[in-house]
Amino acid sequence: MIELTTTGDSALIRVHGNLDATTAPDLRDALCWAVDRHPGVVVDLAGSPRVDPAGLGVLIRAHGRAKHRGGVLCLVAPSRFVLTVLHTMHVDGVFPIFDECMTALRWVRAEASASAAGAAVLNSR
Repeated sequence: MIELTTTGDSALIRVHGNLDATTAPDLRDALCWAVDRHPGVVVDLAGSPRVDPAGLGVLIRAHGRAKHRGGVLCLVAPSRFVLTVLHTMHVDGVFPIFDECMTALRWVRAEASASAAGAAVLNSR
């Protein structure tokens, strides 16, 4: 199950259950919606013990989409298994990873503010 909540300029997506071919389409839809509307997206994986190639692909594409739009996407509390998969696939350095949601939400808000401030400076020139 995928749970999406929004707060201001950030979105929090919680994944409950394995992140696999069964849940990947729902996660993809939630991530596309969140990334298109919020500069900061947090994906809480505390309730997701495993990830397969379909789930990993969704995360990687969403990260790229967020980056292309000037936003950020981070992961929270990935299991040891998920961390191993990220490391094995050499994408562990792609995602900012946090232990808990509040820290991640503060970080994405700060990143979004810094990005907006940088854009304002560029537009004023």
